[in-house]
Amino acid sequence: MMSARSFGNYDLPSALADLVDNSLKAKARNVHIACVRSDVGFEVRIRDDGEGMSADGLAAAMRPASANPEHERSPDDLGRFGWGLKSASFSQCRRLTVISNAGEGPSGAEWDLDSIDGWCMGLLDAGELDTIADPLVLAGPGTEVIWRNCDRLSEGGTLGPTAFNAIVVHARTRLALLFHRFLAGEVRGRPLRIVLNG
Repeated sequence: MMSARSFGNYDLPSALADLVDNSLKAKARNVHIACVRSDVGFEVRIRDDGEGMSADGLAAAMRPASANPEHERSPDDLGRFGWGLKSASFSQCRRLTVISNAGEGPSGAEWDLDSIDGWCMGLLDAGELDTIADPLVLAGPGTEVIWRNCDRLSEGGTLGPTAFNAIVVHARTRLALLFHRFLAGEVRGRPLRIVLNG
């Protein structure tokens, strides 16, 4: 899992783009991204209104190396090795939480690099879901990815507010460039909407 932090040479925009790719695969129309810096640290949330995942689907998506590169994939599946969600997230944070709802109720799973005990992935109970999940994901289909303990994004806690704001603005510009055809509605016939910090 620590090795996954080095896959892909991610910066914040490319890590976010990997997750937006997942949202596109899930047929999301809206992706909301919040990058927050506070006294307790940095937190990033990426929420979409896509199809969501069942509890079993979420467990599979959170499993390291969850995809066989030799299996045939659908044309809109950009993932090949099953590391995208994990490596993109761990490139920025040490604690990855994913909450998803495929329409039959939410489920949540978590990897915390500071407390991996015997390769046990944490599963969130209803109380934990109510505490941390966005109400829209609790109520209907969609997925929310939460990055906490963002040591790399925060450059070990040394990143000040001005530099952090500059990184977020850079991420907004890069995402607009990378997904411009989706945002314009040229690819799927209807525009994708990405909201970053409002």
